[in-house]
Amino acid sequence: MEPNFFVQEAVVQNADADFRSLLKPSALLRYVEQVSADHARAFGMSDGFFKDRGVAFLVGKQALRFYRAPVRAEKLILTTRAEASRRGSIKRITTVTDQAGQQLAMVDCRWIVVDLASAHIMRQPNWSVDGFWNETVEEELPLLLHKSRELTRAGEWVARYSQCDLNGHINNAFYLDIACDALPMEVVKAAPVTFASINYHREVPMGKTMEVFYAPSAQGWYLIGKMEELTTFECYLEFGAKEPVTEN
Repeated sequence: MEPNFFVQEAVVQNADADFRSLLKPSALLRYVEQVSADHARAFGMSDGFFKDRGVAFLVGKQALRFYRAPVRAEKLILTTRAEASRRGSIKRITTVTDQAGQQLAMVDCRWIVVDLASAHIMRQPNWSVDGFWNETVEEELPLLLHKSRELTRAGEWVARYSQCDLNGHINNAFYLDIACDALPMEVVKAAPVTFASINYHREVPMGKTMEVFYAPSAQGWYLIGKMEELTTFECYLEFGAKEPVTEN
């Protein structure tokens, strides 16, 4: 384990579980976003801190893997650690374990810091905080996408109020809900998501509409979103065997 890390407990909420009583992939990303924000706040990096400096943290890409999906009401331990910025990208690894210490999931998130005045990515943050960053964080997940050319149109999605965050656009976690909703129902009913990799290309502001397309690819499914002919996101999902559910 790296020297600088942050630990937080969570409980799988009823509304965050799917029809199998398993934690939704999007909910896992929301839990990770929360522990990441709380980690920053514990070191004085609050919303006001970033506002005063005219910067914002945004997710550029991320991946998740379930080793055993948590179930409804299960108590979780999230351990997160961040690597110092490298060429404008900040790697943050968050592991999720159960109360016995068994690893359930991992999320590899690559954050970027944006200067709000210029809308440019900063190669290095314009501040430093002792004890927050690690020189390196060893673990990682594959962030590559298995693209496909033969795409099927799934339909249009409007960026609704319930999906948007403080930046006024679709929150990064909700793209996984959109991706799962866009796939044929028989795919998501057959087995739970075991792996996801997603790249965020352009923000979809509240009220705007994007088209979503999908295709089978490699061992899973490839999805892409388009807004005014420009790519908004790309995602690759893999589905595994159905797991038995034992609620706590």
